[in-house]
Amino acid sequence: MLRLSFPAEPIDSDQERAILVEQFRALRKQVPLMYVMMFVDAAFLSFAAHGTVSPYWSLGMPAALALFSGIRALFWLQRRSFTPAPEAIPRYLTGTIIVAAILSFGFGSWGLVLYAEGDLVRRACIALYIFIGAISCCYCLHPLPRAGQAVLLFGALPATLCLIFSGDWFLCGLGVNILLVATVILRILRTSHAGFIEVLASRTDMAAEKRRAQGAEQRAHQLAYHDPLTGLPNRRALAEALENRTADGDPLGLLVIDLDHFKSVNDVHGHPVGDQLLRDVAARLSAVVAEQGTSYRLGGDEFAVIVEAGAEGARRTANAIVHAMRKPFGSFDLVHHIGASVGISLYPDDALDRETLMRRADIALYAAKQSGRSQHCAFEPMLDAEIRRRAAIESEMREAMAADAFVPYYQPIVDLRSGTTFGYELLARWRRADGEEIGPDQFIPIAEECGLINELMLRLLRRACAETRHWNTIIAINVSPTQLRDPWFSQKVLAVLKQEQFPPPRLSIEITENALIADAESAKQTVESLKNQGIRLALDDFGTGYSSLQHLQMLPFDKIKIDRTYIRAIERDPAALRMVRAMIAMAQTLGLPVVAEGIETAATARIVRELGCRLGQGFLFGHAMACADVEAHGIEGWIQLA
Repeated sequence: MLRLSFPAEPIDSDQERAILVEQFRALRKQVPLMYVMMFVDAAFLSFAAHGTVSPYWSLGMPAALALFSGIRALFWLQRRSFTPAPEAIPRYLTGTIIVAAILSFGFGSWGLVLYAEGDLVRRACIALYIFIGAISCCYCLHPLPRAGQAVLLFGALPATLCLIFSGDWFLCGLGVNILLVATVILRILRTSHAGFIEVLASRTDMAAEKRRAQGAEQRAHQLAYHDPLTGLPNRRALAEALENRTADGDPLGLLVIDLDHFKSVNDVHGHPVGDQLLRDVAARLSAVVAEQGTSYRLGGDEFAVIVEAGAEGARRTANAIVHAMRKPFGSFDLVHHIGASVGISLYPDDALDRETLMRRADIALYAAKQSGRSQHCAFEPMLDAEIRRRAAIESEMREAMAADAFVPYYQPIVDLRSGTTFGYELLARWRRADGEEIGPDQFIPIAEECGLINELMLRLLRRACAETRHWNTIIAINVSPTQLRDPWFSQKVLAVLKQEQFPPPRLSIEITENALIADAESAKQTVESLKNQGIRLALDDFGTGYSSLQHLQMLPFDKIKIDRTYIRAIERDPAALRMVRAMIAMAQTLGLPVVAEGIETAATARIVRELGCRLGQGFLFGHAMACADVEAHGIEGWIQLA
């Protein structure tokens, strides 16, 4: 049973609130009908008693009770379209119980007066009228059992007791029958109310479960279509948006954005800082795009924007994004400088469906990154052809590697004083099945991008170790920045040398300054591990990096190789001559031998030798050759230098 008090007490649960509201709604529909039935019942009683009692009791009393009932009926009729707050409903219910008790007592007392003045038949009729009216009121008040109980107690019970104690067997039997019926009615009323409460509770639980399901559905939708870190719509939302927009046929621009240098921030400062940076990027990106389009996060450090504009508007937005991402990010103690590359594809100019539009935006992004990053690039058909060509090369590379089609070639490194061969640089060659030869300048970058460079280099090294084990010369091999970031790279190289029984001191690893700039700490750890086993170390393309002196101090190099662009210009460009002289002098000061790359004429060889350069490499001394050709010419050959 619900707590009913006056004034109302606080309500503890949503279920109690719902039950109170439903009780009120049920009562406001049925109470006016109850008062109508009471009025009709009073009219019949008044008619039955007419002539046996004074007009005050036959007309005046029922009129007063009817007036009071009418006022209460009007009170409830005014609330047929009004539901008070759940906290206020107990006052209405308590008032209904009190009024029901008062009216029942009034009708019951009036009925007793009429009963006392009537004969046997009239008494039976009056008792039946009173009981039928009480039962009708009970059923109308079944949402509020206490009110129904009050009606039976104050309205029907006095007349029933009079019947039972009347001394007449006929009236006594009628009274007992009415008492039994009243007992059954009370039980039915209690059971009915319990069922009413149970139905309401079930309905409330179902409604609560429905709300929970709707909330769960909304949360699932939020998770399915939004990135939890940045709050931006995700890749799935982008796909559906593009599907809908392309179906509508309105022009749009798709911008795919990739952050530059984000990985270094994540690696150096940790994922929490990286996550905050991504949130800051998302906020700045949304601010730049504003009303012109919608921003999305695709995953990692990749974002996208749908722009409601043509080619010019898409380019303006892309340019604004590039400039915005160049500005520093950070808080009081950390400041991050990153950038963004943007690829642009247009609907319907570049593609007519979602998948092609996204693929061509990715192609344009790739071109932007290849152009030097922090740029934007629009899709062009030639870019698609280039991507397809590179994809074909990658597919053929995998097959060629499985077939061991990559062959090591060897270019001699010569002692410029004696003319004897000091060693060989290992270079990769690949002749496709159709006979076309693909140069390393084409397949090496592709191998680095698709993650094949490590396997390719180790295959070539293994084959070269087997071919040159008996040469008794230095073998130099180039290592890419990607390989130096592999924490197991040194162990892989040493494993190959051990398996092929190749002495580590005869291997020279050549790395560029760009490899050191990409990840100096990883490069240092890898190189030191190789040096500890006796492997030599050379700084390749010296003079083309950003901080050569710093790198010479960072790692224990055994020699440096001056970039070929300086050597080839040394005969005609005084500036190049001065640069070469300065680099050789610096290397001599550090006690490092120098290799001059790109020597193609005897005059160039003489100049670098006179400047103090010890070793040389270039077409003057020989092109890269297969193992058989090297052995045919003599492994430790001698070259006449002018």
